[in-house]
Amino acid sequence: MMATAICCKCNEVVKPRVVSALGRTYHPQHFTCKECEQPIGLLAYSVVDDEPVCNTCYREKYASRCYACGMAILQRGIIAVGRKWHEKCFRCVSCSKSLVTSTFFEVNGYLFCKIDFRESLLSRCAGCAEPIDNNAVVALNTKWHSKCFKCCHCHRQITGYKFSIRSGRAMCIPCAIYGEGKSNGDA
Repeated sequence: MMATAICCKCNEVVKPRVVSALGRTYHPQHFTCKECEQPIGLLAYSVVDDEPVCNTCYREKYASRCYACGMAILQRGIIAVGRKWHEKCFRCVSCSKSLVTSTFFEVNGYLFCKIDFRESLLSRCAGCAEPIDNNAVVALNTKWHSKCFKCCHCHRQITGYKFSIRSGRAMCIPCAIYGEGKSNGDA
C-alpha cells in the first residue's frame, strides 16, 4: 500500500495528480514560482533558497548579468577581473578577438588582447617609436628602450646615469668633453 501524499502548501491529500519536487509533494496548482506565484506545471524551473522559481523570474531577478551586454548568463560564462561575462562577449574592446583562451589585459574596465594592449596603450620609445614592453630609460622628458638611448654625436648607447644635453639631445660624457667641446652640464 502506498503512503498518502500530502501537499506541502495546503496540508491536504493530493489526488489524483501529484507533483514531487525538491523532496516535497504538491497539488499541481500549488507547485508555483516563489516570485510570481504562477503554477510551474511541466516547465523547467530553477531553485532559489530551496524554493522553485520559474525561468522568467530567474532570468529577471537572479541570473548573473554579463558585464559587456547586460543580459542574463544562463549557460557557461566567464569570471574575470571580478566580473562575469558570456563567452561570446569576452572580447578585446579594440579588435573584438575572443579572449576566452588568450592572454588579456584590463585597463579601466576594458579588456585588451596582448597585441592591442601593446600597440595602443604601452609607452612608445622616443628613439624607435616601438612600444616599450619592459624597463625604460626615462630622460629628456621621454621614455626610451635602453638600446635606443644613444649619444647624438657618436651614436653609442648611453649606459650610465650621467650624460650631457646638447641642443635638447643626449650626449655621452666623452663626446661632451672631447668630441664637441664644453658640456652644457650633466643631467
